[in-house]
Amino acid sequence: MEKVLGNALRKEREARGVSLADIARETRIGTRFLQALEEEDFAAFPGNFYVHYYLKSYLHACGADETAFFNTYQPYLTSALKDGLEIPPDRYMHKMSYLKFRKSQKILMAIVLLALLALLAFLLFGPPRLLRRLTAAGAQHAVAIPPFSAHLFRTGADHCLDKAPLVATLAFDSSCWVRLLRGSDKIVEKVFQKGDTVSLPGYQLTLIIEKPQAVRLSLNGRDVPSLRREPEAVKLVVDPGNLQEILQR
Repeated sequence: MEKVLGNALRKEREARGVSLADIARETRIGTRFLQALEEEDFAAFPGNFYVHYYLKSYLHACGADETAFFNTYQPYLTSALKDGLEIPPDRYMHKMSYLKFRKSQKILMAIVLLALLALLAFLLFGPPRLLRRLTAAGAQHAVAIPPFSAHLFRTGADHCLDKAPLVATLAFDSSCWVRLLRGSDKIVEKVFQKGDTVSLPGYQLTLIIEKPQAVRLSLNGRDVPSLRREPEAVKLVVDPGNLQEILQR
């Protein structure tokens, strides 16, 4: 029996110099289904809907007039499908389950990608303490402190000559983040490592220490043991007026 519709499809394709492989690439329909259309092997499809859908995709990929083609061959197609190739319920449910699985898979991949981006953003722009710890390995042991004479306070009251300047010395038993200020000038801010020491002279000193237990502090050569009893980060402001009070704690 002559395959009227299949031959018409083949002629439409060959007249435009299009191969089945070209149609398969554009429509993402397997070549076995495209060949089944040209052979009118409609039993290869799970239902009548797929036959109509693949025919439209086939014609569109060839650049043919879909409306004119169906107006001409719809009666023949209806007759060829008269036995009714409706998709069985179990195969339909299998198809729907597969589609749901693919949709869930895409959603899961999107969630994982967003989580990775959030983690990257946290590592790059998260709490400064985390970044300081990540970069602490490259910290140098030697710390250059600017000379005290370059940071005298500007007013006479601020640098009264009858008051001896202060010298704060910090020795580190483990890694610890510290910020040191002389007056309002920030002198150093970094993560010190075990074995590091730093001395800071001045009239008014501000020490912000992340882990007081990791630091041995002395002021003008006298230890400040109360610092190591602090359970959390401390901010210590020292000047000649409160020096004795801090030493006696």
